[in-house]
Amino acid sequence: MFPRAPQLVIFDKDGTLIDFQQMWGRWAIGFAERMSAGIQHDVRAAFADAYGYDQVTARIDPTGRLAIASMATMQQVAVQIVVPYGVTVGAAYVMVQQAWQPPDPARDAVPLVDVLALFTAIRAKGAQIAVATADNREPTRATLAHLGVAHLVGAVACADDVGMAPKPAPDKIFAVCRALGVASHEAIMLGDTPADMQMGHNAGVMAQIGVTSGLSVAADLQPFASYIVPTVAGLWQYWP
Repeated sequence: MFPRAPQLVIFDKDGTLIDFQQMWGRWAIGFAERMSAGIQHDVRAAFADAYGYDQVTARIDPTGRLAIASMATMQQVAVQIVVPYGVTVGAAYVMVQQAWQPPDPARDAVPLVDVLALFTAIRAKGAQIAVATADNREPTRATLAHLGVAHLVGAVACADDVGMAPKPAPDKIFAVCRALGVASHEAIMLGDTPADMQMGHNAGVMAQIGVTSGLSVAADLQPFASYIVPTVAGLWQYWP
């Protein structure tokens, strides 16, 4: 059980609030196929290796780029993959932008729990809510709006925020804590990857709760998780 009621509950987004595979697994396959068509070489295996996607099992590596890297980083990696095939760097960037076609939050965001009910209950207990994600700000806001919870989220920290270091650096947690006037040791972090757990540890939060609803199994999360639960709804068993 938490030593006291948290003042702030910080959530990762993909794999924690919404189904990661539905949002990003199919997208990664499509992106690699579009890039292969663009250069007329099959680079699907190269993309799978670089992004941390197993084409045989359809499993996403919880420590790989698809799980934790920023959109900008994944675009840079895509450029590096296709340049050896005789594509100039400039042309590669243009090709990446044309093939990127990010997921549509209104179509592809499948909630893992009743997010509105969960967030409403958290707010009723007097805690604030924030989201810290490797996704960009515009699709994050669109996803929260699609889930009907944007009005309940006090702060969001995203990969494209200026000066924001990627997970597991504590920057995103420090940013939302500053925005909401809460000390990091009065917050808890919920996420589905080792980087989420380590980010919480590095920020000195009250507790890191790992969920197995996303990319990781319990053994992946164990090193830095205070608690491990099947879904974010399990946080209630530790709330004092």
